[in-house]
Amino acid sequence: MPVFRLDPDVARHVALFREIRLLALHTDPTAFGSNHERELAFDATDWRARLAGFAGHTGAVFAIDSSPDDAQSVEPVAPLIGMVGVGLPEPDDAAIWGMWVAPDRRRHGIANQLLDAAEQWALTSAARTATLWVHRTNDGAKAVYDRRGYDLVDAADVPGRVLPECNDEICMRLRLELT
Repeated sequence: MPVFRLDPDVARHVALFREIRLLALHTDPTAFGSNHERELAFDATDWRARLAGFAGHTGAVFAIDSSPDDAQSVEPVAPLIGMVGVGLPEPDDAAIWGMWVAPDRRRHGIANQLLDAAEQWALTSAARTATLWVHRTNDGAKAVYDRRGYDLVDAADVPGRVLPECNDEICMRLRLELT
């Protein structure tokens, strides 16, 4: 399945992102540092800003749609079945955020495809590491990150300030390497 970078200047991409993000927040409310009600109130400007960057820094959002594996789509079609964001809050450390795959599509390699795209974006943006937060009880996601080589980060080594909404999460980091 192709991975698409969603463009904040394309209204259809913004609408697709809004749809999948709200579905993710509704389906897995403890997996994110936000909630469905809060983001339901976002306007188009808020959604475009989410696609354009991360916490005011350069970033990107990647998604996979529901096209068949053999489809030759140039543009994503609805519905999207997976997404991940990546940004550069630190010059050499990329933040992976908002990772989500539809429950009926999990364990089919979609998370790996999304992480490949996010990590490649980070590398081409000069990041040397990728850092993410995952809920302590999300064993499936932790297993994916473990298999990819993400290691637990000691609290003293966490980049930036730990937000209160991250109290039930653990931090993991991957050293990025050119392949």
